[in-house]
Amino acid sequence: SMNGRMAYQLMCAERYFTYKHPKLDFKELFKLLWQVTNGMWWDTFSAYIIELEPSFMLEKENYEDDEWLHLTKTQHDLFKPLISEFDEEDEEFMETLKDQAEVYAYTVVPKDTSESINIIFETIDFLKNNNIELPDFSLVQFSTIDQFNGWGDKFDGTKLSLILKD
Repeated sequence: SMNGRMAYQLMCAERYFTYKHPKLDFKELFKLLWQVTNGMWWDTFSAYIIELEPSFMLEKENYEDDEWLHLTKTQHDLFKPLISEFDEEDEEFMETLKDQAEVYAYTVVPKDTSESINIIFETIDFLKNNNIELPDFSLVQFSTIDQFNGWGDKFDGTKLSLILKD
C-alpha cells in the first residue's frame, strides 16, 4: 500500500540521516514524520516536509518572518538547528518523501503504481550511494495494496522506527 511504502521510506530516512549526521538527535523530527502512517493527512505531511526543507526554512531569519502553515514556533525552533546541518543531498532525500506523499494526491491510487515504486527506488539509491544497509522490506509487507483503496490501513509506524525504540 501507499502507507506501507511511506513507512519504508521513513525507515530509509532514519538510516540515511543518522548515518550522515550521527551526532544529531532526530527523535522529535521522526516523532512528527511517523504520524503519517497513523492518520496524518498526506497533504499535511507534505506541507511539513516543505517547511522543513533547508531552502525554505533557512531563508527566514526567524519564525515571525513568514506565515508557517504547519510548524509551530516550538517545532521551528527545535528543528531549525537540525535542518541547518543538512546539505543539498539531504534536501534531495527529503524531496523523495514529499514526492511520495504527492504522487497520487487527491486521486485514486491507480492499478499501475510504477511512479510510486520509482520514488522508492530513488530513495533506495540514496542509501546505496552512501553504502548504508537497506531496511528489511518484509517489515512493511503487512500493509497491502488492497487495503483502503490502495492507500493502506493506518498503523503505528513508530514500531518500525530505529530512532523511536524505547
